[in-house]
Amino acid sequence: MKKNPRFQLVQTGDQTIRWRLLGGNNVSLGSAPDDYPRAEECLAAIAWLSAHVSELTSDFSHLSGGRWRWRLHRDDRVVAIASHAYGRRIEAQRGLDRFRSATTEAPLGEGIETISDWRRKYRRDSGGISPNRSP
Repeated sequence: MKKNPRFQLVQTGDQTIRWRLLGGNNVSLGSAPDDYPRAEECLAAIAWLSAHVSELTSDFSHLSGGRWRWRLHRDDRVVAIASHAYGRRIEAQRGLDRFRSATTEAPLGEGIETISDWRRKYRRDSGGISPNRSP
């Protein structure tokens, strides 16, 4: 059974949160470009994105080593970014197309899961110690 795309809130700090959009296979398709101070603001941004995704313009950036990323924006404000880099521009375009499609399919409102940022959870401090593990 194929899962539907869904939005997820990711706790990025003690007082910050960010949204990301997962595809049916749990791969992150895109995310908010910035953190929000409260979940309510993050959910409002998701609702706005879902309502306006077809009106947004896109651009692509090419970093060294063949890494392509897409961004969606309205005027000068970036509202969504690629979650990861793509090896070729055509792959980045396909990723953007998947993101746009999934945005309109993903349910909104109650039931959007909130998780801790696993990258932050297991990050090591300057002494090589993970904050969640004993030395």
